[in-house]
Amino acid sequence: MNKFIYYPLILLFMIAVFIQMINIGSLDFDYEGSQEQGLEGNQTLNAETSTLELESGSLSLDYTLSTGIIIIIVSAIALGLIGLNVLGSGLSDFSVKIIWNGIVFYGLWLIFSVTGFNFFSSIPYYIGIVFWIGLTLVYSLGVFERMGS
Repeated sequence: MNKFIYYPLILLFMIAVFIQMINIGSLDFDYEGSQEQGLEGNQTLNAETSTLELESGSLSLDYTLSTGIIIIIVSAIALGLIGLNVLGSGLSDFSVKIIWNGIVFYGLWLIFSVTGFNFFSSIPYYIGIVFWIGLTLVYSLGVFERMGS
């Protein structure tokens, strides 16, 4: 077990779950009546949000935590298949290992970092950001050590 990978990942996972538990109380599931809506409307896509604006409401197309995990798993499997030797071509075993570890470990880190961003940014005087950078450096050391062995 690589302490440099698992301890920062577990800590960041616990922060992400804590943030999700706090945010679930702010969700509103109340809906009254029925509504019919045509497909006419404007689509707003930018770096912060992805929403489909309709005449009487909007539809959010933002990714959730579970969607992000599914995307990471699918991309890791797809890029892992690149390494299969088909008719004598393909990547070496070491290249496949680097791609696989990079996608899985940094994909999980990215998901949990995005989820816990509100926590780190709410700590004053950039202490939270410095803490996150420190966790990321320790985590990267563990991932590089795992890739090399």
